[in-house]
Amino acid sequence: KSPLVPLVSCLFVWGVLSSSAAAFSHGATSFISPAVSVSQQHEIISRRGAVHHFSGKRTKELCKLRMTSTTVESDITIKSRRHALGSRRGATALAGAGIFLCTLLKSNAAFAKTAATTVSTAAAPLILPPMHKILLACLLPTLLGFYKSEYGVSYGYGTAMAASSYLILASISQSAGLPLALSFASSKPAAILSSLTATINSLRTLLPASLPAFHAFALFFYGTRLDLFLLYRELCLPRFRAMRERIEDRAKKQGSRLKRTPFLLSCTFLYFCMVCPVLVTTKLCEGMSMSCAVGLGGGLASFLEQSLRLSVILALSGFLLGAVGDLNKSIGKMLKGEDTLITGGIFRFFRHPNYTGEVIGWSSSCLAAFLAVALKAVTDTSSNGGLHIWKSMAGFLSLSVMGVTGISFVLGTATAGLEFRQQEKYGDSEEYKQWVKKSWVGFKMGKQMKAESENIQETTEE
Repeated sequence: KSPLVPLVSCLFVWGVLSSSAAAFSHGATSFISPAVSVSQQHEIISRRGAVHHFSGKRTKELCKLRMTSTTVESDITIKSRRHALGSRRGATALAGAGIFLCTLLKSNAAFAKTAATTVSTAAAPLILPPMHKILLACLLPTLLGFYKSEYGVSYGYGTAMAASSYLILASISQSAGLPLALSFASSKPAAILSSLTATINSLRTLLPASLPAFHAFALFFYGTRLDLFLLYRELCLPRFRAMRERIEDRAKKQGSRLKRTPFLLSCTFLYFCMVCPVLVTTKLCEGMSMSCAVGLGGGLASFLEQSLRLSVILALSGFLLGAVGDLNKSIGKMLKGEDTLITGGIFRFFRHPNYTGEVIGWSSSCLAAFLAVALKAVTDTSSNGGLHIWKSMAGFLSLSVMGVTGISFVLGTATAGLEFRQQEKYGDSEEYKQWVKKSWVGFKMGKQMKAESENIQETTEE
């Protein structure tokens, strides 16, 4: 908590040390009681500036100004300002006030930086975004499929994940008093950079302190990373642009664009199901942090709590594995050629790290939802033993299972298709045979036939 700031006894010293009246006005008014009128504050500041600029020949006027300024400020009611110390700049401002702010006034920029810092005093109740907003966040990006058929399952997929999880993450950060300041309202690079920096600082504080925020961030990271990677491929690799046009030509042969509606709506439903685990953890785990406060041997509740933390970490780790795989393969083909078989780096252990990483990520996300319900039920003290919690969350859990089942089927089938194509292309080489023996294929859905493989290649190209 803030101490009383002794302003009255050192007003003249502050005025002499101030390098400009404008800079002093920016910081000093933050430590003046709200009971003082605006006109009084301006009068005090202007007189301090005058004291600084008058010459030594006008000593009598200086004395009069000092006496008048002291008289005005003697009526000021000094009130203590209580607020949480959530940042280094806030703590510096309070410490500087305790030593009359003299050292802080050596630099206008340093003083303004410390005096302008404010920290939230209390967390607000968590209010999740309405379901219709999350559904819209899943639907609107998917409608890109009407423009280009492939966009509904590429950019639509990534943007739906990023947008829906960002809505949840923003609600959590708002309730924690660390609102995300990400904004593109201004086109100036400096403003965008400042907004991005503030958002990163908020996330650095929020993610270790909130398990639901960590879970939502995992999906936000996945969607954002996927969109950026898809954009890179389309802009820099001609063969992916050609692939997109082949898919579009095939879609046009099947009829009008409106015939794509059932498929795009089914994609929207799948994307919403994949976000449901985050809704479950956010509803049931508010206030739970990512730090392991209890060691092993703490009973069933402790085991479930630690397992829940591990599952959301695995979700982000799976998505990171996919990102590393895409980066590894892109750099390898850039250096060695498009037809090169990539067997180094992460591919030494995983033959298809992006598909494998996604399956791990989405499965762990779904598991986190079940663990959150189990933990809440175990710690419930009502007479029915937490059964009502399972009933209340049954709908979200069912949707979560649908989501992970649907995406795992898509990824497993794509893995089988890619495995078939690689065997067809590189199967006779000794390098490929040795690689297959030492690496893990991942999660594969049966054997892929050639015709199906060609279709999957153009929609889920690794």
